[in-house]
Amino acid sequence: MGLESAGNLLRQFFAKDFKLKIIVLLGILGMALILLSQFADNDSAGQSQPQALGGAEFANREYIAQLEERLQNLISQIDGVGRNKVMVTLETGTEYVYAQEHRRNTDTTHSGNGEIPVGGRTQESVEQRFILVDTEFGRREALVLTRIPPRVQGVVIVCEGANNPLVEQKLISVVTTALGISSNRVSVVPIS
Repeated sequence: MGLESAGNLLRQFFAKDFKLKIIVLLGILGMALILLSQFADNDSAGQSQPQALGGAEFANREYIAQLEERLQNLISQIDGVGRNKVMVTLETGTEYVYAQEHRRNTDTTHSGNGEIPVGGRTQESVEQRFILVDTEFGRREALVLTRIPPRVQGVVIVCEGANNPLVEQKLISVVTTALGISSNRVSVVPIS
């Protein structure tokens, strides 16, 4: 079936009924609008959230990259250290503490004759809800009270000069002091 025969079939189909033409054209127009709206949604989503990887994952990668760069610059200043590479791994990601409101309800019931309570029962319920704020993108999000930076799990330093025990000790001392981690979380190896 060629293009000419398909075109002839379409002409015959539309020549029969004017109402059918209108319905089919409206259907095609509707599908085109739906398709265009999908493209518009994807474009606006990309503009409102520059962190396409997901906020937390993107923030952690940025944190690691900045930390590695700062450590590399610091290490290169140590006497006896030449070329170097630094790798940082995280134990946890960034943690957030959100503002909450608490409501406590206490319901006490007594049994007895009305004047003298004989026994009773107390029921307590606690309701917690996050406090929401409007964002610049028109969404509502929980109010962040505190942002706790990620905890470093370990650091690997590969550098020239690592064969010297004095240089190795300086490297471990600098990194443990800068990051507040124990020395068993720092590995120093010579570069090949």
